[in-house]
Amino acid sequence: MSISSGAASPTIDIPADYADLVAACEALDAGQREQLDELLRRHGIASEYIEYSGNIAHIPLSDRLDILQLKGVDLFTQSALDQDKLTRHIREVIETPWLSPLPSVVVLARGGRNSVELRLPVESLGKRWQWRVLSESGSEFAQDFVPADLPESAQARIDGTDYSAKALSLPPFHNGALQPGYHQLFLRCRDIESSSGVAMEFAIPLIVAPARCHEPQWMRDGQRLWGLSVQLYSLRSVRNWGIGDFGDLRELIPVAAQHGASFLVLNPLHALDLEYPDNCSPYSPNDRRRLNILYIDPLLEPDFCDNAALVEQTKTEAWKKRLRALQERAAIDYHAVADFKKQALVQMFQFFLEQHLQHGTERATEFQRFVMEQGDALQVFANFEAGRHRDRQDTIAEADPRFTLYTQWLAESQLEGCQRLAVAQGMRLGLIRDLAVGGDGGGAEGSLNRGLYCDRASIGAPPDPLAPQGQNWGLPPLDPVQLQSSAYSHFIQLLRTNMAHCGALRIDHVMALMRLWWCPRFAGRGGGAYVHYPVDDLFALLRLESVRNECVVIGEDLGVVPPEVRAYLHSSAVFSNVLFYFEKYDGYHFKRPEHYNPQALAMVANHDVPTLAAWWNCSDLNLRFQLGLITEEKDLQDQQNWRHVEKRQVLQWLADQWLLPEQWQLGDEGAGRAFDAHLCAAIFRCCARSRSLLLSIQLEDLALLETPVNIPGTSTEYPNWRRKLPVDIKELLDSDSGLAMLAGFAIERGAGK
Repeated sequence: MSISSGAASPTIDIPADYADLVAACEALDAGQREQLDELLRRHGIASEYIEYSGNIAHIPLSDRLDILQLKGVDLFTQSALDQDKLTRHIREVIETPWLSPLPSVVVLARGGRNSVELRLPVESLGKRWQWRVLSESGSEFAQDFVPADLPESAQARIDGTDYSAKALSLPPFHNGALQPGYHQLFLRCRDIESSSGVAMEFAIPLIVAPARCHEPQWMRDGQRLWGLSVQLYSLRSVRNWGIGDFGDLRELIPVAAQHGASFLVLNPLHALDLEYPDNCSPYSPNDRRRLNILYIDPLLEPDFCDNAALVEQTKTEAWKKRLRALQERAAIDYHAVADFKKQALVQMFQFFLEQHLQHGTERATEFQRFVMEQGDALQVFANFEAGRHRDRQDTIAEADPRFTLYTQWLAESQLEGCQRLAVAQGMRLGLIRDLAVGGDGGGAEGSLNRGLYCDRASIGAPPDPLAPQGQNWGLPPLDPVQLQSSAYSHFIQLLRTNMAHCGALRIDHVMALMRLWWCPRFAGRGGGAYVHYPVDDLFALLRLESVRNECVVIGEDLGVVPPEVRAYLHSSAVFSNVLFYFEKYDGYHFKRPEHYNPQALAMVANHDVPTLAAWWNCSDLNLRFQLGLITEEKDLQDQQNWRHVEKRQVLQWLADQWLLPEQWQLGDEGAGRAFDAHLCAAIFRCCARSRSLLLSIQLEDLALLETPVNIPGTSTEYPNWRRKLPVDIKELLDSDSGLAMLAGFAIERGAGK
């Protein structure tokens, strides 16, 4: 491998404006195209992928180059491709790794290799070196060696110096010498000293991961569990303040456990930016490492209950009227709820300062312990939030970083209490949390990690029949090069914070551990491209944090999924995620329940698809037509006709399991009937026979609800993430139809234990 700068080729006129990139790329000579391809490959930017149809789609060079520019790789001078810059970047990505003996981080896994690649000048291969491992437990392992004796894996010549890559073996994992965890690897040459007379030493993180994720006994025994999918904000009760909260969750847990549920699947609980309440999607949060403080139930806190002034305020007619208005709304008014709750939280914070923090009470000690355990990351987040409030001249309390620390403490404590209650009630898993694939570009997470995120790009999806132009989700992606250079600290932090206070974590769009579709954030640029991530390392870290936190992992793998991802899920003991609507043999016949994937969380439906009632009655198609998502009446009719075919197949699927309700008939007659509780219960029971170890049903389906909580592809066209359940949660679960459906479901599920 040799790169020579040589004389610069003539500058080629390639404007940085995408409109002229397509033709300009075709003017590149073979050498320049080869250099560009290598640079793009080193940055993980793919040249092709397998699309939804199963065919190979080739990504235009101009689109790939556009993504490279969005990553901040400057190849242009005055809107022209600069050959000197291209050569310099090639040298940087190829040669820089050779100039340090060790990479920025090494991630190893049990059952895999236990060697580290050293890159050394050939002239130093005969010298005496020493490696030393300091484990996180304090144990040390060290050994002298001569690099010339090690096997060679690669060579390079850079600026006249020859380099050799050598494979250095570390203590074997099988004898317990090096346990899974976060360690340090040190390397020094005994025969080379620095100017101070001390041998130069290099140090990097050495991370050792287990071969598989956490596997509790019920999982190893093949026991089949069931639970409920809950959009927490949508819960309705006489006690909440216009939005479902952790108090409602505490009420739901024992009721669900009494029916036999082993878990509750929750929406992402990430912090939202409450200054912009309309940005209420849990999948586009302010910071994925922090909790949404609107989920705090003030009534559970002594700073509310012991606060005489605040309690008296809640007794006034004005306060009660405001509360009733928020509770009775069919959809959440995030502006009003945020204002209402924050007023109470500010008063609670002031009470806490005066009655506890200033007097060093036991409650103050608990708060300080929480802040200390959370470390610098929480303090930086609190400072950021306080700074934004100061800029907007908000209340004095909100401009105090301690207010953010305080509200995060309350939220974490209440969530922890919910998980403790779930376990105490006999739930095998308890809460299943959800980690969104990204965060809002203007939020705290992105703003505090500018070097890690590419804010000029967005996560999305390539074109498919439902979105011919592709999808742009408005979420900045992590740069895989910077992520690796930082020893994955941010990714580890995301896993660690989201695995707290739960029995399992669902990873939204788990394909992101291997690749993400990057597209320009703003219109008028290229179509986008897949960018690859260090998948081996990321799955290894996922396994390590899963075991350390005793947290089962579920990977949401719906849609177009590379076969490699499915292989990683299986070998790492990560559950897949399947939906009833899409479980078919040939795109036509629904899968028999015994043919479902055992290592999966099966869902009857979720937040991205219509409820059972809406799907059966085709109200989802009619709504999409009203919103302009289906533009032609012919397309609407075609989709309704296909839905009719699918409904006939569902009835046959039920009949094959001897579960077709007495009142229902096969064929067109049955497919033309309106949805009812009998059909819903039958579908539940058939899904309950699934081999999948985990199975959940939505509260919306128990309520026979048709109104969606979210319609993918819409923003202002539909009030996503606002729709509440029509009835109180206890009333829903204890109703005659609810009891009957849950009883039949639980019986079928129990038969598979």
